[in-house]
Amino acid sequence: MSLTEEELAAVLDTPAMEAPEGVEPDFDNPPNENGLALAIITITLAIGTLCVLLRAYGRVYLLRKVGIEELLIICAYGVYVGQAYCCYALIETPGYFVHQWNLKLGQLIPTSFNVLLIGSFYQTVLPLLKTAILLEWLKILAPQGNRIKSPFWWGCVSIIALQISWGIACVILLNMQCNPHEAIWKVYMPRELCFNLVPVQLASGAVQLFSDVIMLLLPQRTIWTLNLSWKKRLGVSLIFGLGILACVSAAFRLSVTVTYGYDADQMYTLGPVVFWVLAETTCGFFIVCMPCLPKILKDKGIISRVKRRLGMRVTTAGASGPGSSGYGKYGYGSNMNTEVSAMSRPVATADAYHKLDEEGGGGVPMGHMKTESMERLRRPGDMHDAKGGIMRTTQVAVHVHGDGASQTGSDEVESIPRRGNQAWYH
Repeated sequence: MSLTEEELAAVLDTPAMEAPEGVEPDFDNPPNENGLALAIITITLAIGTLCVLLRAYGRVYLLRKVGIEELLIICAYGVYVGQAYCCYALIETPGYFVHQWNLKLGQLIPTSFNVLLIGSFYQTVLPLLKTAILLEWLKILAPQGNRIKSPFWWGCVSIIALQISWGIACVILLNMQCNPHEAIWKVYMPRELCFNLVPVQLASGAVQLFSDVIMLLLPQRTIWTLNLSWKKRLGVSLIFGLGILACVSAAFRLSVTVTYGYDADQMYTLGPVVFWVLAETTCGFFIVCMPCLPKILKDKGIISRVKRRLGMRVTTAGASGPGSSGYGKYGYGSNMNTEVSAMSRPVATADAYHKLDEEGGGGVPMGHMKTESMERLRRPGDMHDAKGGIMRTTQVAVHVHGDGASQTGSDEVESIPRRGNQAWYH
């Protein structure tokens, strides 16, 4: 049955909930905690934005590396900004920590619409971020030659599949909870066709908490089997163990969702759910960013200055500067990533040799030292030059100080053609 404009206006002007006995509703200026909400939303958005910028600086500017992970992170950040916008909109209507008896039914319409958007954005951001994180972990820790035999590989692929499938299913369920679709936020419409969304919300929280716990534990066994000193294994383990923050946020988010789902005064209990949703998604950006920080700190000389202040020995092994290969292949710091990637894959698949310095130098790329058995160094067109005579000689001077005399000698090396401006030796 359709309502006339006058009847609809009268319905929307009614209280959204009956006030408890002895409580006088305040529709004009209800008590709220909008200041707290504004601070939390702004801080989390600033942290998420800073993490994305640091990731971009480390990966794009320093490493000149752009992969599918960056595309997923950019998409996740766009949805994350939309989520934050809807959280800001709740400050105006209905306000945070406002009792529902201080609201009128018409104020629940924009609120319900924004809550629907926040839920849909939440179910999109986390799968994108967790997929990006796991894809990067696979590049670093999964064996190159026999990935399908690795439990770590299967664990990462399983979580990716779970996140993608569950995220799509949740977005569909959120938007099909009522028929017609507008009845989700137009609370005055008949709601007999709507199903209870609380079980879906609780299942969503449980799935995300389960995924976070598995992601926290998944890389630890692989890390502690690397051929590194225990101090460096501990450092790598701590970097990958930042998922504990996501576990804590997911646990609190699940807890407040239970309260929100079964409390009649849902507008008052909505605030904590929004805050922990923001915290959980922000933790995802923080985890994505953290592996780049060691490399950025080293590039800016911050690590060296801290070591000098603490009286620690400072080494200068490896190249530095934007695009230098000494920063590591995947952005996990020059010391950490070179060793992790080199130790976690078979030697036959390595594309370069590295000097490993356990005292603090880390992995120093030594170039492509391939031999005749690995690659033909002479091009077919250069073979007649090699047969015609010596193309190049190298003079080697050896000076012995102390009791020995200065000796100078010469040696003739094998004729090897140049590639461009660089001579290749074996």
